[in-house]
Amino acid sequence: MTGGLKRDRRCSYIARITCVVFPALAVSGLLNLAAQQKADPLDPASQWEVLEGCQLRTNATVDGDSFHVMHKGREYVFRLYFVDAPETDLVQRDRVEDQAAYFGIATNEIARAGRLAAKFTRERLSGHEFTVITRWQNAMGRGTLARFYGVVLVAGQNLAEELVAHGLARIYGLRANWPDGPRSTMFINQLKNRELAAREQKRGVWDEKQFPRAKASTGPGIDGTNQPTKAVQRGAARVELNSASFEELQMLPGIGPKLAERIQAHRPFKSVEDLDRVPGIGTKTIERLRPLVRVEELGR
Repeated sequence: MTGGLKRDRRCSYIARITCVVFPALAVSGLLNLAAQQKADPLDPASQWEVLEGCQLRTNATVDGDSFHVMHKGREYVFRLYFVDAPETDLVQRDRVEDQAAYFGIATNEIARAGRLAAKFTRERLSGHEFTVITRWQNAMGRGTLARFYGVVLVAGQNLAEELVAHGLARIYGLRANWPDGPRSTMFINQLKNRELAAREQKRGVWDEKQFPRAKASTGPGIDGTNQPTKAVQRGAARVELNSASFEELQMLPGIGPKLAERIQAHRPFKSVEDLDRVPGIGTKTIERLRPLVRVEELGR
């Protein structure tokens, strides 16, 4: 690869000082921060680094979008740009409810979907060498090792794109323009096309036989009881376009199953006017929907 990428250079001096002066920090995993490159403000590409020949650490926790990687004897934790796979547990209630609303399933089904995504990632990466492209951006993990965002390429395929294509992740989260890769806006469009195909083919979490659609008004809560989903609680008056379930969108006038799928595939929206990007929705439809829908400020 080209584009000013720095290949596996280490700040050995910082690492040596960290180990001698702050051994407790090294034990906690902060030694990995020493691998982070100092960015040249005049050359944004200099932030990026290519780690080739990476291997999955199979005896560590593997989620659909976050996993431990071994590279030249050192361990790292990486989290994928662009996508968010279902959680494998129900600890982060807000995240779980958002994911359930996105896929249109009950919140207590998210952990099962998360295990399916984790299984896919483990099988895709196990026994193969792959490439991680990173600029050591902190991904705020919950473990003892620092976690960084990255782009993962295995056998020439982008793992984030594969997860979406198999219906195992939503298009959500931090974006990036990595050297020698497509612009983030172009890659998002690729992901949307992949997701639309996954919906039509009923793949992964979009398979209604494996994951029945939740009712629009209520759905089983994390505690197993029938509680309103977060999307319904937030949108009693107006439907929030970025989090509404498949069924909630169909409750809007003139929105059937096909248009509901297209709306979800073209998320996120920054304003109601962005609906004009959705094939089949024109100015008249937007004006009819305007008093019934809303768009919250984007963010994690």
